[in-house]
Amino acid sequence: MKCYKCGSVLGSGRLCLRCGADVTVYKKIVRLSNSYYNAGLEKARGRDLTGAAEALCRSLQFDKRNTQARNLLGLVYYELGEIVEALSQWVVSKNLQPEDNPADGYLEQVQGEKAELERMNQAVKKFNQALDYAKHDSEDLAAIQLRGVIGQYPRYLKAYQLLALLYIHQGEYSKANRILKRALQLDKGNTLCQKYQREIRGKLSKPKKQVTFQEQQMAQQAAEDVIVPTYRERPRVLQLLLGLITGVVICGCAYLFLIAPTQERAVSTRWNQTAISYNEQIEQRDTEISGLNETVAELQKEMETMQTQMDQFTGENGTITNYDRLLEAVHYYQESDWANLATAFTAIQREQVESAAFGTVYDFLKNFIESGGMVDNIFQSGLELFNAYQYPEARAVFESCLGLDPQYDAAIYYIAMCYEASGDDESAAQYFQRIVDEFPESQYYSRANSRVS
Repeated sequence: MKCYKCGSVLGSGRLCLRCGADVTVYKKIVRLSNSYYNAGLEKARGRDLTGAAEALCRSLQFDKRNTQARNLLGLVYYELGEIVEALSQWVVSKNLQPEDNPADGYLEQVQGEKAELERMNQAVKKFNQALDYAKHDSEDLAAIQLRGVIGQYPRYLKAYQLLALLYIHQGEYSKANRILKRALQLDKGNTLCQKYQREIRGKLSKPKKQVTFQEQQMAQQAAEDVIVPTYRERPRVLQLLLGLITGVVICGCAYLFLIAPTQERAVSTRWNQTAISYNEQIEQRDTEISGLNETVAELQKEMETMQTQMDQFTGENGTITNYDRLLEAVHYYQESDWANLATAFTAIQREQVESAAFGTVYDFLKNFIESGGMVDNIFQSGLELFNAYQYPEARAVFESCLGLDPQYDAAIYYIAMCYEASGDDESAAQYFQRIVDEFPESQYYSRANSRVS
């Protein structure tokens, strides 16, 4: 444990041995932070991700510089599908501890898995579309969309919760229960999933069918009925033949005049009903195909929009790229490499990143560069490169000076000199002319004027 005031290693006493600061309360705060970190680690091992996130957030409330807790919180967010929150935690951890920080590996792994990032972004976009469907009473489309999200990104816990809620609203409690069980396998301590399970627990059991008194009486009567055969005298042969012929004639007439027309009508009715059913199915399929075509068109537009957003996130000027540039500038600041610091800082596009932590580090570097003669130090670095005949490198340093102070006439003059030494007289003339037009009081005016006249 290090002193919060001077950074030296603390002993067992209540005072810092180096600066004499009272560290009693500070030690208690750090111990509390570590205790919550250990609790969060234990819950994360047991797949209680919600409980782990709560414990780790409490740990950071006591000690925001606890990089172990911050890195583990990023892993928990990543496991829950909250990739933006995970990246934020790892970037802040990297700023707090630039050396020997596992957050480096996490960030490199995320940046290297562009396909995983794209799949996650598409899953988030589909989830938002499903949420919009659900809000506008299109629950079937929302359920289809959410099943696609779960199949594409199985760790996205919010998709499980929303799909279970839709099933509960539709009365399909068994399906909701299966979805909630899968969600709790990802996060055993998720209170929202547990609440949904409690809501449907009593609706899953089916009551036994009660037999009415009338049904009992009918069953008993059926059991007691006995068919008693009666004895008849054996008919004679002639009577038997006449009865047989008469029966055949009667049966034939009954079939021709009674049964056959009825059967024909029944067959005709069945065919008509079958044709109507087929027509209804065809119309239903046509409607479904039309809806699916519209869905495909919307998904295509969403994919194009997601690709644009992905480019904004991972492209040349994306969020991660600007994080890398900021980290590079912080490295040059620690190494006191002012020229490279200015070059790296001018490449950062602050408006591309909305993170508060990013803005804090950026504003710190900006205030440092704009104060205390920083531009002069950078100019001297460029002048050394110019005197060493390294004209392209020197020109880059002078241009970084202009990025910090557009009215730095010495940098403008030496940019022109670099172009002239490199044989690009046309570009050099433009910068000499700028000295003549904008800086008539400059010490470089006469030399610049002699080259453009």
